[in-house]
Amino acid sequence: MNAERRMLLRAGSLWGSVPRAQFRLVCGEPTRFKSTAKGTRSFCPRCGTQLTFEHDDFVQEIDVTTCSLDDPDALPPKDPTRTSSKLNRAELSDRLPEYQESRPEGS
Repeated sequence: MNAERRMLLRAGSLWGSVPRAQFRLVCGEPTRFKSTAKGTRSFCPRCGTQLTFEHDDFVQEIDVTTCSLDDPDALPPKDPTRTSSKLNRAELSDRLPEYQESRPEGS
């Protein structure tokens, strides 16, 4: 995944959004769950680890949990988004631009 990516921090979970066309699973088939009217999550059927989130309004991208990657440090965050839902005690100390919700268009 060399593609531009952004990181989402949600209540202690870190996600990376990548272009769907550049994402592929290299092993196995996840279990999928329609968690909201517009959202589908996938999980490892063996251990239950959440793998991805897909939103019907953003069909060109897929969110991937960084904890499910073989080497999460290989994909450092570009800019934290959706930080409005982070825990109050969670401090972002990497000095990257931070967005309460979405990144502005064109950035």
